[in-house]
Amino acid sequence: MDEIRDFDLHAAWIRRAQSDLHTFLEALAVRLEGALPGHVEVERKRNGLLSGTRHVTAITIRADGSRYLLDAHGHDIQASRQHEVRGVVLKTESLPLDRWLQDLEDELRRLSGTLEGARGILQDFLTS
Repeated sequence: MDEIRDFDLHAAWIRRAQSDLHTFLEALAVRLEGALPGHVEVERKRNGLLSGTRHVTAITIRADGSRYLLDAHGHDIQASRQHEVRGVVLKTESLPLDRWLQDLEDELRRLSGTLEGARGILQDFLTS
């Protein structure tokens, strides 16, 4: 049942991305920035020379030796994942958006478990 719900969720995100790229990227960027402070970089560009409004052109999420990147090019989104060691990118792979979303979700689940484990250890240390 979870797989069907996840599939439907990813399919909805893809439809949303294809119908309104700028809105999709802005919503995703705001959500990720709020949920993962310190792990997300968002690049924004002015809509025009004198415009006060800006739109998202790229999102980068860093998590345990991987960088997940979304780049907007016209009406297209390029999704990729980079593997890095000590700040050096060893491999870059382009991914379809649905796989990128799934891989990012899996990575965040692992990161969450790691952070929760560290929190538990710290809490045990402080309360003992």
